[in-house]
Amino acid sequence: MIEYRLLLAHEVIVFLDSLKAADRKRLMKRFLDITSYPARYADYEERDAVGRRLDVHIHAGFAIAYWEDFADRHLKVLDVRPADH
Repeated sequence: MIEYRLLLAHEVIVFLDSLKAADRKRLMKRFLDITSYPARYADYEERDAVGRRLDVHIHAGFAIAYWEDFADRHLKVLDVRPADH
C-alpha cells in the first residue's frame, strides 16, 4: 500500500479556518484517511480549469476535491465546499 503525503491548497486552509473546530477536525481526519487509498474514497470526478481529473468525495456535508499525484506520492486537496453546491 502506498501512503501519500498530504498537501492542502491555500484556499482549503482558509476555508478550514472559517469552520467550527469539530468540522475542521473531522475533515482533517478524512483527508488523512484518503491518503491511505485515494481511489476508495472517490464518489465522482470533475475537471479542474486545466482539464485535470479531480476525484471528489462527499463527507459530513462537504465535497472534498483532490488529485492523486502518483508520481510524487502526494494527495493534493484542492477544494473543499459544502456538498450541496
